[in-house]
Amino acid sequence: MKQAQKLDFVDGLKVLSCLTIFNFHFLNFFYCGFYSLLPPDFHTQFVEAFVGSTPLNLLMGGKFGVRIFMTISGFFVGYRFFVTGDKSSLTSGVVKKYFRLVFPIITANIAIYAMMKLGLYMNAEASVAAGSQVFVGNYNQFQPSLLAAVWEAVWGCFATGANQYNGPLWFIYYEFFGTLLIAAILSLLGDSKARYVAYAVGGVLAIRSDFLPFILGAVVCDLTYRPPVWIEKLSKQKWLMWLLLLFGVALGSYPPIGEPERLVGSIYAMIPPKVMLYYIVGAACVLYAVLHLKVLQKVLGARALTWLNTYSYGFYLTHFLVLCTFSSGFYLALCEHMNYHLLAVLNYVLTFGLTVFISFLIHKFVEKPGTQFANGIAAKLCNK
Repeated sequence: MKQAQKLDFVDGLKVLSCLTIFNFHFLNFFYCGFYSLLPPDFHTQFVEAFVGSTPLNLLMGGKFGVRIFMTISGFFVGYRFFVTGDKSSLTSGVVKKYFRLVFPIITANIAIYAMMKLGLYMNAEASVAAGSQVFVGNYNQFQPSLLAAVWEAVWGCFATGANQYNGPLWFIYYEFFGTLLIAAILSLLGDSKARYVAYAVGGVLAIRSDFLPFILGAVVCDLTYRPPVWIEKLSKQKWLMWLLLLFGVALGSYPPIGEPERLVGSIYAMIPPKVMLYYIVGAACVLYAVLHLKVLQKVLGARALTWLNTYSYGFYLTHFLVLCTFSSGFYLALCEHMNYHLLAVLNYVLTFGLTVFISFLIHKFVEKPGTQFANGIAAKLCNK
């Protein structure tokens, strides 16, 4: 029986995705013209218009990054099963999922409640000064309740995608039920060719939702570790994998605003604005290509990326909190005393560093104990 190995390069791809999400949100706070492509939102003469309407927008391609994240989650649900044939990993993974996710979310939401109670959410004031109030000015502008914050963490974000306190929590609904969906398909049909029918039916039904990346992630895993002969032969053609990578990146580079009238004169002007579908298909293409290109695996498996991956979940949960409090307050304190662009660079560096530090603390004191607790629960339930 084959043994499942740690895929550092996939973790590296996940970190890059997380960084694009961070960039997307930071720029929406202080350079929203990159996203809106409207001249009144620009802080530069041409940079925002050029970057935002060309493939360079991948640097802040947070919406594409989220779909890569989802695709990787779907991939990892099936990874151990497809490599080893052991279905127990599917069951134990389902049992562990909630407990692995929930404790860091509770911690983040309680911190958000405390910050709001102390009046430290300054995104509304900062957004007015930075001209980004349409995008970030309305977050957390309500009277906070500790009970509501905890309820959102333990139930709301899982059951309905509730994210009133922590904006990025909308993702948890899809992460939770998306992985459960893949585990169910593979538990029932993983050894049968009928699973291909399930993929197809699920894909059609999910075509307009963010459950589709999880299905495509499972398909990528299936075709990588249990491929039909003709797929295996095609996957060995390196030129074809590079072409697939470029195709996926091209799809992922479509400007996230998705409004053709704002893309006049760009290379995207004549392309139908099916933004989310482009991102989902592009993410699957990128992941499949990475799994078959050793050169990319060496780059993505770099130590710095794999180190950051350890803290990526806490980073995702807390970066918006840091932006709304520290980053906004730092900007307001210095915006009348420093050059706007110099202040933005300094703010970016400090925000990133602070978020990594908070993520480290969450990983050490919350996520690791939560994972141990989840493993214990899974061991007890799955052994009965």
